[in-house]
Amino acid sequence: MSDEKKDAYRKLEEAIHAVTEAEGFQGVLIEWVVVAASQRYDEDGDGITQVGTLLPDGGGAVPYHRMIGLLDYALTRCRKEVAADADDS
Repeated sequence: MSDEKKDAYRKLEEAIHAVTEAEGFQGVLIEWVVVAASQRYDEDGDGITQVGTLLPDGGGAVPYHRMIGLLDYALTRCRKEVAADADDS
């Protein structure tokens, strides 16, 4: 991994630590996954969406079974919030 990429991942992890602290997380941050999407248009004007995951140090630090568990848990909580919002309507 290039030094530039290593520096970017270090800054990302610092930002995640700062945000979790600001949000009141307690304890030691042990794992994280960032899901990102970008949109662009090709030369024909067709939209292209790119979706990816960002992991500590570019990947190898979180085993797939742990990453899937984190994402599944977050998705379950998100679905609960959506259902609760629909019930309030």
